[in-house]
Parts: sequence; C-alpha cells; structure tokens
Amino acid sequence: MGFCLLNNVAVAAAVARARLGVQRVLVVDWDVHHGNGIQHIFEEDGSVLYASLHRYGHGFYPGTGGAHAVGEGAGRGFSLNIPWSSAGYGDAEYAAAFERLLMPVAREFAPDLVLVAAGFDAAARDPLGGMEVSPAGYAYMTAQLRSLAAGRLVVALEGGYNLRSISSSAAAVMRVLLGDDPPPLPPAPPCRSAARDILEASRAMAPFWRSVAAALGGPQAQPRSAVARPRLSRAALRELYGTRAYPRRRRRSRWPFKWRATTPSAWRGAARRRPAWHRFMYGDE
Repeated sequence: MGFCLLNNVAVAAAVARARLGVQRVLVVDWDVHHGNGIQHIFEEDGSVLYASLHRYGHGFYPGTGGAHAVGEGAGRGFSLNIPWSSAGYGDAEYAAAFERLLMPVAREFAPDLVLVAAGFDAAARDPLGGMEVSPAGYAYMTAQLRSLAAGRLVVALEGGYNLRSISSSAAAVMRVLLGDDPPPLPPAPPCRSAARDILEASRAMAPFWRSVAAALGGPQAQPRSAVARPRLSRAALRELYGTRAYPRRRRRSRWPFKWRATTPSAWRGAARRRPAWHRFMYGDE
C-alpha cells in the first residue's frame, strides 16, 4: 500500500516491541501523503499511536486518512489523522497542529520510543506536495518530538521530489538530532482553513484523550450539529400543534437594524459569537 514495498517504520516499531521491550511506540508521519499502510498495520493495536499530517482534499492520493478514521477495536483512538483540505500550508499550520493537537496527545500517550516517517514532499518547492514547509519548520517539529520518550527518537528518511528541498530539510532535522536548537519560527497564525482542519481532527480525538477534550472546553467532542435530535412524526406534530404540522415561525423585521449593529453591546455580542475554529485556536481574545 502506498509508495513503498517494505514499510521501514512499521517493521522498526514491531521489532522494537518484540525484541527491545518497548511498550508504547509513537509513529509520526509528516509525509504529504497519508500513510495508509502504517495505519492499516496498527489500526487495531492500542500500543502504537499513529499520527499523520497529510493532504486529503480534492482526491489527493491515496484518498484515505480522514479525521474520523481513528482506528478499530482495541486501537480506537490510536490513529490520529490531521487531513489538510488545501494545498499551500506551511510552518504556521504545521506548528499549530503540533501545538494544539499532536503534542498534547503524544504527551498523554507517553511513548517509550518515537519513530518519524520523514518524507519531505511537504517541503517548499516540492513539485508534487504543493506545501510550503521550510527547513526551520521541520527542525521545529523534530525538536518537539525530541522532548518525548527521554529523547529516544528515530527519523527514517522516506523521500521527496526536489533534491534541494530534501537536502536542506534533512540537514535541519539532523542538526536538531545532534543537539542544536531549532531556529525560531516567525510568529504567524495558521490560515483559516487549516484551523478548521485541526479543529475537526481534535473533535474526532476528544472522546479518547482527556487533553484534547479539555482544550475543546469539555468532554463533548462532536459539534452540536452532529448531536442526534429526536424527530416526531407528522401525526404527533398535529397532536401538539393542531392542523399545522409545525408551529408557524414569527417573521423577523429587517428594519431597523443599522443602529443595533453599531452599538457597543452588539459588537461585544459579535465577539462572543466568533467561529468555533477561532475560539479553539485563540481562545476568547
């Protein structure tokens, strides 16, 4: 499955558990394609947490790895997919995904070993990936993962399609592995569509991870629109409301409205009604 014949990272995880006494393995896949093979191998295994950041929208290959593909059986909640709905995401979007979702789940999982499927086709100037991750962005992600499992981190090179991008990104990762600090990333927020993607993935994982549920403001992971509502038959509605099948709604007057929209109280109300993705990323500020 995917672009490989032998899945190096999956084999390494299996060997580490069978021969080295490793109990919990975190596999992070930042290749621009979803690692459908890795997820399939460990989909029912609760001792391996698989986390993937990948392009998903518009039929991008392989077309798997939606946010709600969270695993099966004993492995439910141990497949963390962050599917990007658009191209052009870069350091700000990947850093936000790490900060808001991947790292909180990884810390709660407390792995004994971290394996990285390090494909560099999400790097800037890659002709296939269409993303904009810089060497500094890869260094940042490596430094974050280095803080887990007492520094037991293995990075497996998995390719890319631009030699300059691969070499510069791999060199940045190697410098962090050798102990250097990553260069600082410019303080830039993620784009709106990426924030929505991260929020969708967080809602899918909230039932399984307390840290994610707390970040969403409570134990409920699904948006209100997804909560099932009881439906009444037409006969029951007629009993409640008479001859009409449903109560008539009062029509709202469109006028006057301008003076209300410009009052300070109206502006404060608008601030409280910010979109869910904005509240998740930035709080109520």
